[in-house]
Amino acid sequence: MTHPWFFPDDTSALFQIGPTSADARLACGLLERMQRDPLLRHERICIEVQNRVVILDGVASSAEVSAQAHTVAWGTPEVHDVNNRLRVLDG
Repeated sequence: MTHPWFFPDDTSALFQIGPTSADARLACGLLERMQRDPLLRHERICIEVQNRVVILDGVASSAEVSAQAHTVAWGTPEVHDVNNRLRVLDG
């Protein structure tokens, strides 16, 4: 036997629509900026933010991509520091 699950009319208190912390909002903002950048949009870069410090991790397809990701991260409002751990793929 199944039991229906009804949601209350006002679900805003139950579900968060966007990021809940300043660090999460910062990471989402940086992700959006990287997705708009033609050089970065197809890269697989992991973005982590801790206390407004951006940590970039993963493998970049070139040194130019790594440098561009670093520049875009620094250009994101409210970023305090950037730790670029991207490894450049040996070509």
